[in-house]
Amino acid sequence: MGTISANKLGGLALMAGPVVCLVFYFIQQLAVIGSNVDPADGNAVVAALTANSTLTTLTSIGISIALIVLMHGIMRLAVESSDALSSLGIKFVVVGTAAWVIASGLTAAIGGDVNNGGLYGGASGINQFGGIVWSLGFLLVVLGISEKDYINKNVAYIVALVAVVSLVTGIIGGFESSTLQTMQMIGGICYIIFTLWSIWVGKEMMARD
Repeated sequence: MGTISANKLGGLALMAGPVVCLVFYFIQQLAVIGSNVDPADGNAVVAALTANSTLTTLTSIGISIALIVLMHGIMRLAVESSDALSSLGIKFVVVGTAAWVIASGLTAAIGGDVNNGGLYGGASGINQFGGIVWSLGFLLVVLGISEKDYINKNVAYIVALVAVVSLVTGIIGGFESSTLQTMQMIGGICYIIFTLWSIWVGKEMMARD
């Protein structure tokens, strides 16, 4: 592994990071919290997290690691493209990723101690902030690399539009908690599209090395 090239590692990170994150996220949302629990109902979410404390901690760790791996891939993509928009966008991606990792840490803390239920509001707020900032950064990165010859411009523009949708849902969910469940569902669909595109770009990056 010490001899792996930067492009191959970056491409692998773009392929593996979002997939692993998606797996752990769905496990946490479906197996730990449950699809019938409204994320705006803090008491219900905290009860579910504390009732499945071990799985809550494991999934939070898995999500955090996967997000950092994905961030590395996006950073490599931005560095390789060396354009102004991507350079700016990666700053937002880093901050958004950091916010998501902090939110995951708070979620794990909630699961580990029933008395930490007060942390849920903070974790939810940081998570929403992270989603908004990350979506904006991802949008800038996608627009920045869209003119490169190894990127399908039409697909990149579609992904950029999806990033705008993700950004809007994050803002709406942050201002109006009653819409949080719906906005998170839409955001989840957006992330799946991000994942598919990331895998595609990751394969292209590895092939160019």
